[in-house]
Amino acid sequence: MSYAARKNKGIDGTLIETHYSNHLYRHHVLHPCIEAMPASDYQSPVSQLLTIGRPKNIGRNQWFDYVEAYGFTEDHIADLIRMACEKDWNWDDDGECYASIHAYRALGQLKAEDAIAPLISLLDQDDSDWYMEDLPRVFGMIGPTCIPVLTDCLADGEHSIWSRMTVANGLANIAKSSVAHREDCIQRLTDALARHQQQPPELNGSLVAKLLDLEVTDAAEVIEKAYKEGPMDEMICGSWARVQIELGLATAADFTPEELQHKVPEWMEPIKKMANLVTDAAQAKATLERSARLGAKELELPQFGKGSLGTGKSKSSRPKSGFGSQRPKKKSKKKKR
Repeated sequence: MSYAARKNKGIDGTLIETHYSNHLYRHHVLHPCIEAMPASDYQSPVSQLLTIGRPKNIGRNQWFDYVEAYGFTEDHIADLIRMACEKDWNWDDDGECYASIHAYRALGQLKAEDAIAPLISLLDQDDSDWYMEDLPRVFGMIGPTCIPVLTDCLADGEHSIWSRMTVANGLANIAKSSVAHREDCIQRLTDALARHQQQPPELNGSLVAKLLDLEVTDAAEVIEKAYKEGPMDEMICGSWARVQIELGLATAADFTPEELQHKVPEWMEPIKKMANLVTDAAQAKATLERSARLGAKELELPQFGKGSLGTGKSKSSRPKSGFGSQRPKKKSKKKKR
């Protein structure tokens, strides 16, 4: 991990050099407005977000209207950014631990451009499902001013893969909400996929999924090349055959079952093998239990020597003709002359 350094004056006037990992440098140095702040220091109406608790509309299309309910304005943006990026909450407090979520949702509703870079830095520190689900929507709400910053993050390998997948989703959301900027966002997503050989397979799969969602048939050539040259995580976007079907370029009848099936990524192979072992063990157990229920008699093999193929003695003392027995010879009678 690489580090950045910053020199500050101590209380006695001496210079103190502080080292930060890259993401902490971006968080604490490049964005000094988001320095930690005790919960008790937040003023109303921002402080009211500390008591709401878990959002009740997670996964729904409509968020609570924070601006209308609390009267937030541009004057509250700085404190909302601090709250959104705060890490030192009392996690035993059901109100405080969800305050960041309410804060960044409010920032989206305020279309707070100043929040874009701090929120991206937040992504680098935590791959929370909340962030990955919500922040693309926040970027979409803030609007086209996010496009250059999101594009830079998408192209920057220093950012985590989850950050880059999230900002790609943000560009897709802006493409949906702003007709005037749709083609620009699509082009940036397509350009990102063109760099597929320098990117992890999960990111490439995510980019293909976004282009499919936007129904970008013009990107078919770039997508095909990304599949051929790789790497590509087909667990995210399906096989190349499925992509062609999704874009309306072919039908399922044009492909074999093998072509329609997505490839399992290498990291999934051990998991797949283990799953197969578990399945085989379960089937074997079910077979044994079924056999036990059938009973011993139905499982009993034919006992040679007691049946029709047996070699035991017949109850009749008279020998029977057949395989292994000799027919008694008849005495020929001499004819009288």
